[in-house]
This record gives sequence, C-alpha cells and structure tokens, in this order.
Amino acid sequence: MANFLIESYCHKCGVIGESRLAWAGPHIKQSCDNCGAYIKFYDKAKLPDVREIKIKIFGLAERNLEKIQYWKNQIKFVEGLSGIDEKLEYYKLYKHGAKDNKIF
Repeated sequence: MANFLIESYCHKCGVIGESRLAWAGPHIKQSCDNCGAYIKFYDKAKLPDVREIKIKIFGLAERNLEKIQYWKNQIKFVEGLSGIDEKLEYYKLYKHGAKDNKIF
C-alpha cells in the first residue's frame, strides 16, 4: 500500500489516494485526484513543510538530481516561490514523481 503524504477518501468514487490541492480564493481546496470531486477545504497549517516534501521527492528519485530536474521540466516547476505557494509547487512535484514511478 502507498504511503500517502496527504491522503484523501473520496465520497463520490470511493478512492483512497493522494489529494489534489489547489487555491480556491483564499482557501486551499482538497479534491479527489481520481475523479476531481471536491472533498473539503484543507487546513493550510497542516500542509507538510517544504523540507519534508523535498525528502519524499529525493527518495522517489532515488537520490538522482537529474531525475528531479527532469520532473521539474515536465511540470514547468516555478522556482523562487515562498510560503504556501512554495509548498503547493513542491507537492505538485512530489505527486508527479510518484506517478512517474507508478507509486500511485
């Protein structure tokens, strides 16, 4: 079973999986990554620290910095962000890496 960073359970399709997070006005909206159904507004304080997300990415890439750069290029990763925007960008990179490795 996958070790999800931000797990969600979808009331619509029943999938348990990694969440899709996105800005929705001043809130962070958590949606099902399978069907896109809205789940809830996600507490910004519960977002993993950038360092924690980077550690997960490093593990997914098996310490291969070229692989991480490849993933960044694929998702058009935005450098230089801070705060919640930086967390969401790294979370997006983490999800892409996990999908590329077929973790979930």
